Amino acid sequence: MKKDKTRNITDCLVIVSGLVIAGLITKEPVYFYIAAGLGFVTALVSPFAYYISFVWQGIGKIAGFFVSKIVLTIIFYIILFPFSLLHKLFAKNKSINENKSETYWIKKEKTETDFTKLW
Repeated sequence: MKKDKTRNITDCLVIVSGLVIAGLITKEPVYFYIAAGLGFVTALVSPFAYYISFVWQGIGKIAGFFVSKIVLTIIFYIILFPFSLLHKLFAKNKSINENKSETYWIKKEKTETDFTKLW
């Protein structure tokens, strides 16, 4: 339970720190008031910190789902797709299907299995 309580307070501290930084950047006093209020409430009432942490973790999971898809798509189309096109244009062995006369399959002559001599 102590680990969960520490996690909840840490999440709230991250939110308060983000609000303070947003207030310093934008010079809006509203962010400081919200940060101070959130800090005092979560320090005094730990169940409130649990609910804020729960919502914060949910937002993080939803954002992580979408951001991972976006980042992987960007990496694919900027790095892997052009590399694949260049490889296809300049590769010496264009296709494995060109070698149609040979096969890699080995025909097995004996079809019976002797279960008394496994090894």
